[in-house]
Amino acid sequence: MVTVDELLPYTLTYAQQDWTFTSEQKGFGKVIIEEALKAGLGYRGAVVGIATALQESGLRNINGGDRDSLGLFQQRPSMGWGTPAQIMDPHYSSAKFFSTMKEMCPGKYGPNYLTERQLWEVAQTVQRSGFPTYYAKHERASAELVAELAGDADDTPKRVSLGRNAEAVFKPNERKELVFDVEYDDAGNQHGAGGSAFVYGPAHYIATASATLTGLKPGTTIQTRFVEVKGPGSGEPQKLLPVQEHLATTGSTFISQTTTGAYVADGNRVQWHIDIADGTDSATVTSGTLQANYWKS
Repeated sequence: MVTVDELLPYTLTYAQQDWTFTSEQKGFGKVIIEEALKAGLGYRGAVVGIATALQESGLRNINGGDRDSLGLFQQRPSMGWGTPAQIMDPHYSSAKFFSTMKEMCPGKYGPNYLTERQLWEVAQTVQRSGFPTYYAKHERASAELVAELAGDADDTPKRVSLGRNAEAVFKPNERKELVFDVEYDDAGNQHGAGGSAFVYGPAHYIATASATLTGLKPGTTIQTRFVEVKGPGSGEPQKLLPVQEHLATTGSTFISQTTTGAYVADGNRVQWHIDIADGTDSATVTSGTLQANYWKS
């Protein structure tokens, strides 16, 4: 347990902005806290990170901004922060923010910079904003959010384990989700009988999906990806995770894909999609499995 007073090492002198946080914002706050702790910067480091993200993006993972800025911290690919895909990964962008802080701040301010310097000074050293003191107005709200999330933290994930026993046909160049018709473990009721989704947002999750296919010529390209969708039925895609490619082999072809550090937004759900990317033959999925752990935000 950590208190707000413990997270504010000095008297705040700048006017503070009030925030009412959504579940999605809290989810990103948890990511920032996790990466701050991994970096050895503690909960005070997380306060700096969240205050920075509040000023830069409103603690939202936005796909755009000033010039080529992206993500929670509005980092720019052209300035060496990473590729657009990397920056749009909240775990990557948070870790990059903290690693840059650790590189730049000790030499400038000394080893106790997190408690001996103003929050805006630390944030500005990393971000180089045209309005450096603006970070200060989010300090109390960030400390309150860190205290709340640290108190609510539960590192024990829930589990989903699904299977596919019935055959399913996938036509060439017709990407669609794999429906799982067997539930081995779904205590959190994330799947729904016979459905394709395996976790609903808001949640962080890791997942591994696999399938065995027949009917393809050796060398045929198979593409898979996890897809965040919204709406009834197959849903409308909201976010496409990276594609993984596989090559068909002689006889049966086994494919598998894993995603880690992923987040699904409130009201959306996640599916696993398969696409026979070339050739003219249809594939038959003879079996499939899905294993996932998730943490509700």
